[in-house]
Formats: sequence, structure tokens, C-alpha cells
Amino acid sequence: MRTLFLISIFCMGIVQFACSQDNNLPETKERELVWEDEFDYANREELLKVWESQNGPSGHILCSRWPENIEVGSGTVRLVNHKESRGGQDWTSASMWTRKDFRYGYFECRYRYASETGTNNSFWLMTRSSASEPSTGKRFEIDINEGHYPNEVNTNIHNWSDITVNSDGKKIHPSFHKTFQFDQTDFSKDFHTFGLEWNEQELIYYLDGKEIRRAKNEFCHSPAPVLLSLAIITWAGEVSDEIDGTYMEIDYVKVFNK
Repeated sequence: MRTLFLISIFCMGIVQFACSQDNNLPETKERELVWEDEFDYANREELLKVWESQNGPSGHILCSRWPENIEVGSGTVRLVNHKESRGGQDWTSASMWTRKDFRYGYFECRYRYASETGTNNSFWLMTRSSASEPSTGKRFEIDINEGHYPNEVNTNIHNWSDITVNSDGKKIHPSFHKTFQFDQTDFSKDFHTFGLEWNEQELIYYLDGKEIRRAKNEFCHSPAPVLLSLAIITWAGEVSDEIDGTYMEIDYVKVFNK
């Protein structure tokens, strides 16, 4: 979700089709469940022993993000938008990431979107900014989904090592995008399951158990945390006061071995 104060060089496709919920998820019976979080915490403090949280402003989006915008209860976690001035920005929201890093496997998250346009509801992987340059591959970001209300799914692969400056003085980096629109679906009403098979050769994206994208893995080979984030942005539809109080709600995150 590290978007988009840098201008990307990208390959982009937009696909439209209907979406139906399907419990026939990619086969995991033969895999080992290596990590999961079903968010059965008594309070936020307990959650933040497992997850880290942003605690400040964000220059490239319209909101600062804070642990106070994370709500825990009834077996889910909510990342909540508020119309309030804090950190030099007019909105607040939340972003969190696992304290543990992962390398390859099947990653799965069940969640639903905030119910207004202008919101970016994200499940993703990204190498830590504090990590040294990888010996194999590049610094990377894999957006398993950057969801835009009501019916858009965005899958992205970013190479953050090879940043250059074009003739206009703008920073650019290689990135590869594919967008899906599901005309009959409101992703804020029901929970949907987003998945990624990440191995040495490929990145395979799933929605409700059905493959929606397959891409060659050219540079994503380093350990990375899992991130969950909500943002208010200008490229996901109108930003209005109706966003206040909306939330991205997450049921679980699971990681299986490759």
C-alpha cells in the first residue's frame, strides 16, 4: 500500500466480472498452518503484542494513522476512519503489521471494506524499510488486495529497489498492476477471502477460493511482514464527510507453508 507519491512504471489490466462467495478455498489440507490470528483479544494492548501499528502522519495519503483507530472485539479487528485533525492531516485511520516476517507460502485474509468511496482497504506484504538490500531479488511490495468500495479489487507488485528519476524530475519504479471490478458485489456488506500463493516462481492471487491472477515472481524473495491497513485517498472515488466512522473489518489472517 506504499502508494503513490512515486510515479510508477506499470503494466495494468482492468477486468470486470461477477463475484460470488465460495468456500472452496485453495487446497490447504496438505499444508502446515504456520501462523494465524483470529483476533480473539481482550483489548488493543494484547493485539499490539503480536502486531505493530503506525503512530503518526502519512505524507502520501489524506490521513494520519494511529493505534487508537484500531478496535478489537467479538473476534474481529476494525480499522476505523475518523474526521479529526491530528498529525497535520484532516483525517485519521489505522495501519498495522505483524512483528513476525514470512517468506513464501499461502497467505489468506477474510475481511470486508469500509462502506464509502475514497477508502483503500489493504492486505499486503512489503519488505521492511529497516532491512538491508536483499542479496536475492529486490525490495518489494505485494498488494494482495487494495480494495476500493464498493466493488474494486486491485492487485499490485512493486519493485522498490530500482527507483530512478525521469526527465521531469519525478521518481519512478517498476510496478505491475491488475484491477478487477465486480459489478454485482458490495465488498462492505459481507466478508470475502483474499489469498496469495507466493513461491519462488509465481505469485497467484485468489478471491473467495478462485484464482484471479497469476504472475511470474521476478524479484520477491525476501522475508516480509503481513500488513493490514486502511487509508483515505484521492484515487478511490469521492472523499466526503460520510467516511467518518466507517471501518475495514478483519475476521482472520492465516499463513500456510509453501
